[in-house]
Amino acid sequence: MDTEHWEILTVVADTLSAEALVGLLASEGIGTRVQADSELLGAARQCRILVPRRAILPARRLLWQTRFSDEELAALAMGEPVSETHERG
Repeated sequence: MDTEHWEILTVVADTLSAEALVGLLASEGIGTRVQADSELLGAARQCRILVPRRAILPARRLLWQTRFSDEELAALAMGEPVSETHERG
């Protein structure tokens, strides 16, 4: 039984953005869960990105430091390079 408490980190507009954020968080050792408002694959849907309560502050800091645009999130999800104009905090 999972006794970990999870908190919503952010909500994104689609599964590609959710996958990109999950990958970013995982690269920093932060576990995630994704809750979507639809079970249909490929459907446009909002996704809530959840992280363990103990990791909420590092996860928020990481999101603040990266500040990806929607276009950059889509590029990351597709495995494409992110624009060179992207600045990290």
